[in-house]
Amino acid sequence: MEPSEKDWHPLTSASTKPSAEHLIPGLYALARCWFDRGDYAPAEKIYRLIINIDDQVKNITCTEVVLSALDMARLLMETHRLMEAEHMYLRAINRCTRCLGQQHSVYARILQSYAELLRTMNLEKEAAELEDRAREVKSMQRMETRDEAAFSDSAVSSATIG
Repeated sequence: MEPSEKDWHPLTSASTKPSAEHLIPGLYALARCWFDRGDYAPAEKIYRLIINIDDQVKNITCTEVVLSALDMARLLMETHRLMEAEHMYLRAINRCTRCLGQQHSVYARILQSYAELLRTMNLEKEAAELEDRAREVKSMQRMETRDEAAFSDSAVSSATIG
């Protein structure tokens, strides 16, 4: 009995086909390397590719899509393309709200960074409001972390007592 092609190539089944969810984290890591080195041209191309993939493929839920929009906004701000940066910050806020929620730490980072842009644009009042909201989110996260730690400690102590 001769082996079939399926036996020799088990990784080619439909269930293991690469998807955007698998591709985006690697692309983000690559873009982030370029961004951290200060080499913005290749980083921008990869961030734009990730954002285009997000536009084309529905229901992507990976955090790297949100982080790509945030990093792209920062890149645009650093290269003095302020109007485009503002648009990208708004996109990042929208995507984060849908994907991660407004209580996520990334949401607070986006608000804080967007506030920096607004300050650059001499919009002090709006920047202060965003910073207040970012502090609120961070404060809620600290309380949740504290509550989780207290719950974990009580669960451990009750398990050792019983």
